[in-house]
Amino acid sequence: MRNVLILGAGISGLGAAHVLLKHGVSVLISDLKDTIQDKKEKEALSERGAVFVFGTQTESLLDGIDTVVVSPVIPAENPIVAAAVKKGIPVISEIELAYRVTKATILAITGTNGKTTTTTLLGSMISHSGKPFALAGNLGISLSREAELVPSDGLIAAEVSSFQLEFIKSFKPKAAVILNITPDHLERHHTMEAYIAAKARIFENMDQSDCLLLNAESPLVYGLKDEAEKHTHVCLLSTKHEVEEGAFMDGNTLVIRRNGKDIRLCSSDNLKLKGAQNMEDCLAAAFLANEGGVSPEVIISSLKSFEPLPNRIEFVRTINEVSYYNDSKATNTDAAIKGMEAFSKPVILIAGGYDKGTDLTEFMDVVKTHVKELILLGAAADRFEKAAAEAGVSKASIHRADSMADAVKQGQKFAKPGDIVILSPACSSFDMYHNMEERGMDFKRIVNSLA
Repeated sequence: MRNVLILGAGISGLGAAHVLLKHGVSVLISDLKDTIQDKKEKEALSERGAVFVFGTQTESLLDGIDTVVVSPVIPAENPIVAAAVKKGIPVISEIELAYRVTKATILAITGTNGKTTTTTLLGSMISHSGKPFALAGNLGISLSREAELVPSDGLIAAEVSSFQLEFIKSFKPKAAVILNITPDHLERHHTMEAYIAAKARIFENMDQSDCLLLNAESPLVYGLKDEAEKHTHVCLLSTKHEVEEGAFMDGNTLVIRRNGKDIRLCSSDNLKLKGAQNMEDCLAAAFLANEGGVSPEVIISSLKSFEPLPNRIEFVRTINEVSYYNDSKATNTDAAIKGMEAFSKPVILIAGGYDKGTDLTEFMDVVKTHVKELILLGAAADRFEKAAAEAGVSKASIHRADSMADAVKQGQKFAKPGDIVILSPACSSFDMYHNMEERGMDFKRIVNSLA
């Protein structure tokens, strides 16, 4: 690579620019708009030779370019990407660049839900082990910029998305996990087959000296087992039964089984994380940490001390014996189902937002059995209300709210001592908020203002 075009001036694009400039590569950065918040960073990159071009993107951007690095938001059908492919110019993602510049071992996590919790928990385990490490990827930290700084004896906890995996060439983690695959991002991938194929690329370059952990409880993930075994050594994850090799729950105890030996970690009762999804995340993080050489003592200590991340079944407060939880990160139906099923107490669910158009059958079946009152808001409310009624949810228990404040106040009104009020939207936030974090913060602000 001598002359590189970077499409997208976000976190990953700017991170890639820093790395490429350090290696003496000429860098052209293109974005439709200049939304760079840190003007000093932009100035520093310009001073080092980076050229920024904002506005309409034409094929002339490819003149003299030998490689294109795409940010996660850039799809394959982008006209510049399509033109580059037609011209025979390699198109890679930032995680591919990270793999090429790092000497450290990469432990990679992908899946529809639970990626950030698993990656952050894995990062905590590595950090407490004293090993050099980086925690980066799809969680808002440039993987290439961080990975280059980790020495060869270090570990990288990398969260990788289907968007990033679409454009890899040689990316090869030492150990990886696919946590789950459920309908999501179909506006980008168009079909479930394409989405699954993108996720499966995580093991494309792995070999038998590497190790892939597949969730046996996720049918679409388990369905990749035969293909994965053609590439690499496969282990399984389960919260419901023992596995021949991998990670599983023995009653309430988390267990890693590797090379004929069991490592019994701790009881789920000792963890601050709750719910089936979180137990899968804990098992996955522990398994990958073990693959990276982290001791069982450090893994256990990290599991016990790890706090739930914001917006992920996050406890907000208890008022009059009613507990409020922020699960704004549940932007698809599978994640929202996990949110509902995390509690054995009566649930008052606040759902809705920007509608992804995914099938609601399973979601509404769980609503029917787990939810005491359903409060709907946002652009998806009409379709959700219709689906709830068709699933047999009592019309008297379906309510509409015109704002988050209205939804929370209705939740407080309906709640009795011992109930749970949870924001678990099953939708994106873009109809009312900039992102799911802003939505979660607004929910918490309103809950904390209640009398």
